[in-house]
Amino acid sequence: MKEGRIATGDNRTFVVEAWSGHNNSGYDPLDDKCLVLMDEHADITGGGVYMPNDYADRQSQASETGTIVALGPAAFQYDDEVRRKWIGRKPEPGDRVYVTRYSGQLLQGIDGRIYRLMSQNCIGAVAQPEALARMIEAQREIAVEAEGGPTV
Repeated sequence: MKEGRIATGDNRTFVVEAWSGHNNSGYDPLDDKCLVLMDEHADITGGGVYMPNDYADRQSQASETGTIVALGPAAFQYDDEVRRKWIGRKPEPGDRVYVTRYSGQLLQGIDGRIYRLMSQNCIGAVAQPEALARMIEAQREIAVEAEGGPTV
């Protein structure tokens, strides 16, 4: 996947974290838990304004997007009340997901990156790859226009 920026509806900009395809965090989720590599808030806005470090850190903690790195053995096997088998698409490692703001527990991996360990019910949607690519490309075009350059 291309690295890029994602703008939220409330005008926050996040850098899509690149994932190697392997769980390098040092953590293996248990039960219905999911380990997600969260996107970080951009240090510089599309218009070139530098964000203070403490502001960017606080916004990163509020990130609602990321990439699934690992799933516990019971994740997405049953619904949250364990009454019925899971119906529908099951997220997999590598999927881009939208999660509840501030959900789960923040963990610093042995690779120095920030992850969130959360229950399956904190994941609300899986991004369709084509839609994500279009969103990132649109943000690139907006950034180029803000710099005064031509769009390609």
